[in-house]
Amino acid sequence: MSRATVAAFPRTVRGNPYCDLLYRSLAARGVAVAASAELSPRWLLRHARDVKVLHLHWPEFYYRSGGRPTPRSVTGFVAALLLARLLRYRVVWTVHNALPHEHHRVDRALRWLLVRSARLVVHAEAARAALPQTRRSAAVVPHGHYIGCYPDELSAADARRTLGLAASDRVFVCFGQLRAYKGVGTLLDAFARLPGPSLRVVIAGRPATDADVEIVRTAAGRDARVQTHLAFVSDPDVQRFLKAADFVVLPYRDVLTSGAALLALSFARPLVVPRRGCLVELEHEGCAIGYDPDAPDGLRAALAAAAAVADLEPWQQRAAAAARRRPWEPIAEAYARIYRGG
Repeated sequence: MSRATVAAFPRTVRGNPYCDLLYRSLAARGVAVAASAELSPRWLLRHARDVKVLHLHWPEFYYRSGGRPTPRSVTGFVAALLLARLLRYRVVWTVHNALPHEHHRVDRALRWLLVRSARLVVHAEAARAALPQTRRSAAVVPHGHYIGCYPDELSAADARRTLGLAASDRVFVCFGQLRAYKGVGTLLDAFARLPGPSLRVVIAGRPATDADVEIVRTAAGRDARVQTHLAFVSDPDVQRFLKAADFVVLPYRDVLTSGAALLALSFARPLVVPRRGCLVELEHEGCAIGYDPDAPDGLRAALAAAAAVADLEPWQQRAAAAARRRPWEPIAEAYARIYRGG
């Protein structure tokens, strides 16, 4: 711990290499990162001399217990945050989500405290605009790509063969853990109103609740064009679903940042996304078809537009280029400047 200057919360996340990629790039630039840290008064007192920066990503990890805020967990978090300020730690919060996806009143109160206690970082100008109280103070640092993070040996044709999909199918893939805020039910309703025997939608990921399972299975029972894989997708299998896709659909009801979007782009797959948060800029880069999630027919129209694309190669090229424009080296440099007070 004697060389550590940054404590990350969290340092690593199972199933998401974001933090590992960021802190590996920072270490390569001479920024020392604590191997382990605790967001507790005792830890903060013990390491006030050698750790100068506390970097938060998903603060709800530290004030929730069993998935919900409790008096004890919230009190501990607030005490740690106030002590950090008293001990003159620099607190940085990368705002991946404005609020937890399933939030409570206390989440709003703690966001208010964090906004006033931390140096804020968002991943795009559109995300900063979505948080009115941060427009002047939040730094914009892009979300890095995931190129090379997952196995990528399958061809698109082989990926489709493993899933029983034909080369002539127009395939939409919705990938990742199935949770209510991700809008899978909305996607399935929109897809059901889209004619075309060669259209396919693949839903791949572990459902969060039994209700999520029921929504997907009911849709699949009504429409043979719906294919389901309702289980955790291991790292080696990520390529199967993404390489099989023509478009990856992220039908979020609301979103600020999406690692899933960067993952799809890292496999050169264009997107269908709502015009929300960081996803707005991807439509401007020509690698996504955007829609208004408040428009009743918005998602169906976007799917129809994607189904009508005659030549997918330019879309895939723009998707790959968008990913390459987000390398980790300049991202690490930007964070290093923020850590120094820039």
